[in-house]
Amino acid sequence: MNRDLERLGPAAAAFALAAAITVLFNTSLACAKDAYQPLNRFMGSLAGHNWTTQGLSDMILFFGLGLTFVKAGWAGKIDPQHLISLLVAAVVVAGAGLVVWYVLV
Repeated sequence: MNRDLERLGPAAAAFALAAAITVLFNTSLACAKDAYQPLNRFMGSLAGHNWTTQGLSDMILFFGLGLTFVKAGWAGKIDPQHLISLLVAAVVVAGAGLVVWYVLV
């Protein structure tokens, strides 16, 4: 198969990379706010509930990074298989992190 046909578009690549980073951020923030109650209360005061604020933070990070990566232009040059592997790895690590945090801690 022609390697040129296997490329993702610049926006798809940029937002795949942004998704991988955002997934890890979301897990880190969930653990941090559960471990540090002042952060949990602060986030709750911003949007009415801490999970609402977390969701808004995730969306802002995802779109901000995605647009930044699109503008930078280099994400589209990354091999699609590497991006897919990175995204899958981020989801697996984040999921395992949440399981460990909520089950064992």
